[in-house]
Amino acid sequence: MSARDPGLAFTDGALQFEAWSEALWDPAARTIVEIADLQPGEKVLDACCGSGAVSLPASHAVGPQGTVDGVDLSSGLLALAGKKLAAERILNTTLTHADVTQWRGHRTFDAVLCSYSMFFFSAMDEGVAHLASMLRPGGRLVLNTWVQGALSPLAELILQAAVTERPRLAKVVPLANQNMELISNAELLKDFLLRSGLSSVEVSTHPLQLSVSAEMAWALVMGSGWRTLLPRDPEAISRVRHEFIGSVMALGEPVAFNSDTLVAKAIKA
Repeated sequence: MSARDPGLAFTDGALQFEAWSEALWDPAARTIVEIADLQPGEKVLDACCGSGAVSLPASHAVGPQGTVDGVDLSSGLLALAGKKLAAERILNTTLTHADVTQWRGHRTFDAVLCSYSMFFFSAMDEGVAHLASMLRPGGRLVLNTWVQGALSPLAELILQAAVTERPRLAKVVPLANQNMELISNAELLKDFLLRSGLSSVEVSTHPLQLSVSAEMAWALVMGSGWRTLLPRDPEAISRVRHEFIGSVMALGEPVAFNSDTLVAKAIKA
């Protein structure tokens, strides 16, 4: 497996990922669960479940008669999710280490939820179609992604810093960025889901501006897909960190961080 593989990257950065749960991942997950309108007894798939931000509130919403399947490529994030489930004595949720775009459970789901992940799929259209295929007729797919302009200025700053050690990145647009551009506004996201064979698509925008320190910004780099931009050599990573931290601090701390999000709900006919 490549050191820049997203699953391994999220495992290596699991603790830094978790450092952002309270500020970013958990609030976004609660919004997804609320929009999904989960009912007691329903069967739910949390696609790319990470450390459990969606799985935990979903498990409470469906109750002991319902089920939640959490699937993720990162063993490190799954370990964190498992600890949370154990701490709350949640028994209706199963965690699986797998590529959800290839995985198929033994049940048909009432709802499939996917938070900040669809753009990591190697073939986003096929991946989302696969998720939809696991829904029962009338089931809901609820997912989120970043609004165009979100992740600024940190996205630009980490790329600039990474290029100093990996110059070829200056000419390469990562696949996740390419995918995000395809669904970066409400109209694009709605059209994408309609082309995936879904209906009754509703897209809402959820603005969120955060203020972050340089160290917290670096934690996001180390605990997110941005980690795949980093070189392998520890000394080179240290130099990228120094460059990035300096750029963030030059803007003045705390730095305003655009975290605006789109949330879509679609129905399987």
